[in-house]
Amino acid sequence: MTSTNMAAARLPLELQDMIIESILDLDRSYLSLASLVCRDWRNRSYERGFSSIYFSSHSIPVFASFLENPFSRPAIFTRVRRLRILGGGETFIWSTSLLGDLVKLVHHLAQIGRISVLTLDNLNWAVLDPALAAILTDFRATERLYMHRIYFAHLGQFSDFVARFRFLRAFDLQSVEFAARSGWNIHLPLLTPYEFGHCVSLDANNMTLSKRLTWFYPKCISLEQQRLSTVHGAQIFCDSSTGSDLLRNLGPLLTRLDILSESISADETIASLDISTNFSIRHLHLASPARVLSMISWLPSLLARVKSLNLRTLHVSFAQSRQFHLDRSFLKHIAGILAEPQYQELEVIEFIASSARCGRLEDSVKTDIIRCIRSCLPSWDKRGILAFTFH
Repeated sequence: MTSTNMAAARLPLELQDMIIESILDLDRSYLSLASLVCRDWRNRSYERGFSSIYFSSHSIPVFASFLENPFSRPAIFTRVRRLRILGGGETFIWSTSLLGDLVKLVHHLAQIGRISVLTLDNLNWAVLDPALAAILTDFRATERLYMHRIYFAHLGQFSDFVARFRFLRAFDLQSVEFAARSGWNIHLPLLTPYEFGHCVSLDANNMTLSKRLTWFYPKCISLEQQRLSTVHGAQIFCDSSTGSDLLRNLGPLLTRLDILSESISADETIASLDISTNFSIRHLHLASPARVLSMISWLPSLLARVKSLNLRTLHVSFAQSRQFHLDRSFLKHIAGILAEPQYQELEVIEFIASSARCGRLEDSVKTDIIRCIRSCLPSWDKRGILAFTFH
């Protein structure tokens, strides 16, 4: 089909007839009608032609001229629903004027607030205007995010950017690369194809929590790739006084949550974490391997905040003790929380006892610990889902 035929096919027949009749009629009174018909046609054409646009080094100057024109600005940009920003690769250098025009265009689209699909392709984050990332996250209607061949200067940029999209329903990250942290070694847990999603690890360090945000993908990557850079997934580290903002932003996208606390200094922060919006969590690991079970003060309050009905595995790590029977009342309190509806689909409850605090225990002491836990959680013991690990 030729380009002329394609244009004619998109124009409704009744509009074609009205335009032809108005143009052929010599009466000037019909000129206004012809103008109105052409305007309606233009609106329909713009809605089709500009619902998806892309910004590149070649198209940015053109769209910048549209933005400056008072006639084309409302006609074109209000129709955009899908935006793609295409860079020139890792070594491509954007000119100052090109970046300035891009920031203006993105800012205008953010003010309109109708971008539902955002695609970023072949971009080097280090050479972009810092204001651009902040403006992109102002897209209030964005539900789908695609990031392909993106190069980040440091680890925090990735998580800080993605976590600000509050209404994401789907995302696709491919070849997202950044420099590895010194001595960094990744061991990705095995997940089923139905569990690919976000994983957040919160590691207490004095009064702060170090947040590690992880994406899992079905494509396998080698250990060497894991050490040097991530190609089909990412682990991100950043420090914050609280992880609640990150957890709240991820919402139902979060499928795994790990919390590690080595001392009591961050107990108050951990106890106040807001996980009420993370109702898709399938795997929950709560650990304080240097303290006996009853001294993990934040454990009951955090378990009580779990809202996910999809929870399948619960792992609790604590320090071994020769007087574990003193934790019996604490265990019974935990058992009462586990009786709530959100825990009824559990398939594994694992208690992990660490010997880091008191050294290796005799087998008889380990047996006493197992017996005590089973007696405090009899219903779970009957279901055969209690598991015990000593290391």
